[in-house]
Amino acid sequence: MFSRPGFALRSVIHECDTTQAVRFHAVIFDGVVGPTIKMLREVIERGITRGEVRSDAANGYVFDAIPAMMVHRSKMCGCEWRDQEIEEMIDQLMVSLLRSSGD
Repeated sequence: MFSRPGFALRSVIHECDTTQAVRFHAVIFDGVVGPTIKMLREVIERGITRGEVRSDAANGYVFDAIPAMMVHRSKMCGCEWRDQEIEEMIDQLMVSLLRSSGD
């Protein structure tokens, strides 16, 4: 929240009344959160179909893990993620989280 985009977001939220805040939330959810969860669900379900991902991995906790990590690091470190860091997070966190017991 202290990065340049974070300051902009805080400014927008500060200016919103209750009705506007509800609409702003809908824009963020429909335009960012919803599509991200949909994409993660599709990728994980393809992995389940191939037998590479455990069958119970398509759940809300797993779908929240990547966005939560990205938000946490962005807020705590105040910086953008480099492609290499995203790859490392997938390899070191998500592969372990999703791996089928047969692997």
